[in-house]
Amino acid sequence: MNKKQKVELIISTFLILCGSIILIFPLFHFIKVKLIFMAVLLIYTILNLIKYILVRKTKDYEGLFTALASIVVLIIAYFLKIDEVPWYLALTLFIWIIFMSLIKLKKADYYNDRNSKNWISEVIMLILFILTGLLTTINLYYENDIQILVLGYFYLIHGILELVDPLNNYLSNKKN
Repeated sequence: MNKKQKVELIISTFLILCGSIILIFPLFHFIKVKLIFMAVLLIYTILNLIKYILVRKTKDYEGLFTALASIVVLIIAYFLKIDEVPWYLALTLFIWIIFMSLIKLKKADYYNDRNSKNWISEVIMLILFILTGLLTTINLYYENDIQILVLGYFYLIHGILELVDPLNNYLSNKKN
């Protein structure tokens, strides 16, 4: 397993842990949706900046683009009253999903340009990510504790989807 695959694997694991931790918050009656959403975006930004710094020699800009998209949505979320209007939370999450979908589509195109079969799994993960994101944004009109659970499940599923790419790369390289 090369350095890039290890870094992506570790980042994906942190995303799964982040989603799992979010699922625990309603048990402790911590239901500040805006704070949790912004904290997740900040963690996501930091993790992807670290990812970009560690793998920049491979000329992989996915971490940088993801960090920039997360910063933009973090700024938007800061100025909106997400706690008061659930529609704003759905809107900011939808904007983030659009940015992430474009980044994932670019990655699939990269794999396709390199004649790698990994582009097929990347497109499948993109479709699953978009479907999960749309279902999440549709279901953000409930009370705060339900919103946090929905966000937790979304980020948990997103972490699992992010885990597929490094594992797929590792297994395809191991065959060769």
